[in-house]
Amino acid sequence: SYSLDERLLTCNDTIQVRRVKFHPGSITDTHILVLTSDNTLRLYQIENNEAFSVGTYPIGESPGGLFPGSKISFLDIYGEIAVDFDFGFPEIVEEAAIWESLKKMNISQSEKGDRFKNGFKSKYGTKVTAKPYEKPQNNTNADQLKELVWPVYILRGDFSVFSINIDLKKRIRAVLRGPFPTSQLPSMVENEACSIIALKTVPEMLCIAGSNGILTHGVLLNIDETEQEQLKAKSPANAPEKELLVFETVELELGLTIAQESEHEELVKYKCPIFLRKDDSKASRYFATHSAGVHTINLNCVDDLHSFVFGPEDAKPSSDIFMHPTSAEYLVCTKVLNSEKSNTVIGFALYYEPTSIIAILSDGSVVTLGILAETIAPKDQSMIKSELEDSQICSPLKKMLNEPFDQYIQKILKKGSSRPLLKISTSSNHPPEECFDLLQRAAAMFREEHVKNLGKAKEELEKRMHTLRLLKQAQKQQIEEMNVTKDELREKAENLAEKYEDINDKQEMLLKKCENLIMLVSRKRTEPSDAESKFLKDLEEYNNRCASFQTVIDKVKNKTKYQQIQIQNWKSRENKKIPAIGEMQANTIKESVRESTSKINEMVKQVNEYKALLSLK
Repeated sequence: SYSLDERLLTCNDTIQVRRVKFHPGSITDTHILVLTSDNTLRLYQIENNEAFSVGTYPIGESPGGLFPGSKISFLDIYGEIAVDFDFGFPEIVEEAAIWESLKKMNISQSEKGDRFKNGFKSKYGTKVTAKPYEKPQNNTNADQLKELVWPVYILRGDFSVFSINIDLKKRIRAVLRGPFPTSQLPSMVENEACSIIALKTVPEMLCIAGSNGILTHGVLLNIDETEQEQLKAKSPANAPEKELLVFETVELELGLTIAQESEHEELVKYKCPIFLRKDDSKASRYFATHSAGVHTINLNCVDDLHSFVFGPEDAKPSSDIFMHPTSAEYLVCTKVLNSEKSNTVIGFALYYEPTSIIAILSDGSVVTLGILAETIAPKDQSMIKSELEDSQICSPLKKMLNEPFDQYIQKILKKGSSRPLLKISTSSNHPPEECFDLLQRAAAMFREEHVKNLGKAKEELEKRMHTLRLLKQAQKQQIEEMNVTKDELREKAENLAEKYEDINDKQEMLLKKCENLIMLVSRKRTEPSDAESKFLKDLEEYNNRCASFQTVIDKVKNKTKYQQIQIQNWKSRENKKIPAIGEMQANTIKESVRESTSKINEMVKQVNEYKALLSLK
C-alpha cells in the first residue's frame, strides 16, 4: 500500500478524496489521478515504493467559506464542487498544436537543445509549474510527431460536465473546458449528482447518476462551427468543443417496496449516493451500486447506433436508433423501502469469463452472482427487411407461424419486473409487520406474474394445438385434392405423349416429301445450281492438274528409260575396259541412282493418288 499526500490530507480537515483512478495513458501503470473536494485533480506517480506528486490541476473555484459547525462549503451546497470523473477515448494531438499550446502558456523557447522552465497562472489563481522539457530535434517520423492525450470528463454536483486534457509528459496545457451544452439534465432540487462514466461506444456515451436514483444517458457530439464561435466569443479559453445530447433518463428502484399502495404514496423517497461501474466485457452494460443494493443497466440502443456509425456512408440516420428503452435489473437488494436499516454495499468488483459480480456487504457477507448473456441471436437485416415488406400481405396466422414458438413462450414467461436477490442485514431484528409485508409481496408477485404467465402460456399452447389440428386437417384435404389432380395430370400427360408421337411421325413423313419435291425440282432445272457449277469447276481444275501431272510423268518415264539405256551402254563399255571403277565413284553413282529412283517412286505414288481421287482408271 502507498500513502498519497499524507501530510496534505491529515493537516487539512476540509480536503477529502472523492475519486481515485489509474491513468490509462501510463505505460507502466504507475500514474494515479485523484479528485479531492477542493476542486482539484492531483496526479501521482509511484516509484521505488513511494508516491510522488507529479502535478495539480484546478478544475474550479477553490471552496472558501464553510457553514458554521460543519465541513460543508457554500460551493458544495450550490453544486459547484466536482464529485466524480472518468477517462474518455484518447485524442491525437500533433506536435504543432503542442508548441502552440506552449506559446499560449507564455513559456519562452530558447535555441535548440536548451531547456526551459516557466510557470503559468490558471484562471483561479493556482500556480502550476511545468517540468523541464527539451524540444525534439531532427524528428522526421510522422508517427512520432503525434501524441495521445486522454480527456478527463468531470462531473459537478449541479450535473454540469467539464473536460480537461492531462498530458503525462506535460507538453500540453491542461485547460478546463466547459460546461458542455446540454439539454434535459435533472435539476438540483432534492437531487445531487453522484457519479459519471464514459462508455466505450462510438460516439462516446456519458452516464450520470443522481442521488434520487435517476440515471441520465447522453451522447457526446462535436459542436457546430457557428455555435462554437459563439461560445468562444463568450469564453475564448474555456469554450467546449463537444456537446452532450441527452436522449434518455432511467429511474432505479432504491429499496424493495413491500407496503400497500395507499401507504406507498405517503413514503418519502429514499436517497443515497450511487456509484457507476463499467463492464469491460460489454460496452452497452454497466452496473450501479448504492446503499440499497446493485443494479445492472443495459443500453439497448448501442447496437443500432454502432450499426449506423460503422455502416455504409450513404446510410441515412433512422429515428428508431434511440427508440429501444434501456433495461435496468435489480440484482441484489439490501434494503426495504419502508425501513431505515440497510445492508450497504461497501465493495464491488467484476469477474470476467463468464461475467460475474462480487459484492461485499456491511455485515461482512460476500455475494457472487453470474450475469447471463443473451441467448437469442439478433436477426439478419435482410430477413428483417423481407419481413417488413411482407407484413402488409401476411395474415395473422402466417405471422404467428413465422415466429418461433419457443421464443414466443419465453417472452410470455419472461419476468416483467426485476426480482433481486434479497440480502437484508441479519444482525438487526426486523418487526413482524415488515416480514409479513415481505411475504405478502412475494406471494402477490408469484400470483400476478408466475401463475398469470403460466396460465397465459397454457392458453397459447392450447391455441397453438387447435391451430395445428386445423392446419393438419386442411393439409390432409389438400393432399387428397393434390392426389386427384396428380391422376388427372398423369392421364393428360399420357394423351399428350401419344399425340406427340403421332405428330412426330407426320412431321418425318412431311420432311421426306419435301426432300423428294426438292430433288424433282432440281432435276428439272436446265441450268446448274451454284454448288453444281462450283463442283464442275473443281472437276475441271482437277482434270487439268491430272493432265499436267501425266505429261510430267511421261517425261520422267522417258528420262528413266533413256538413263537405263545409257547405264547399260556405260556398263558394257566399262566391262570392256581392263581397269575397274574406283570405290568412291561407284558409291557416288549408286547414291545418285537411288535418289532418282526414290523421286520417281514418289511421283508415281502422287499420280496414283490423284487417279484414285478423280476415280480415273
